[in-house]
Amino acid sequence: MEIAEHTIAFTLSEGDFEMSMGRKPRNQREFDDWAGLLEKGLCNGHIDWDILYECTRDAMT
Repeated sequence: MEIAEHTIAFTLSEGDFEMSMGRKPRNQREFDDWAGLLEKGLCNGHIDWDILYECTRDAMT
């Protein structure tokens, strides 16, 4: 049996911006620029997958 892939999607909010930057975004462009940088960081591997895998392994056992 072949296992199908699973897609994970992230939604970023104004609240996420506030937690990151300590203030509200000045405008939509600033929010979009911030979100783009965050997405770039995620795509460049700035997630500690070992911690995520360990947490899910612990939750499954």
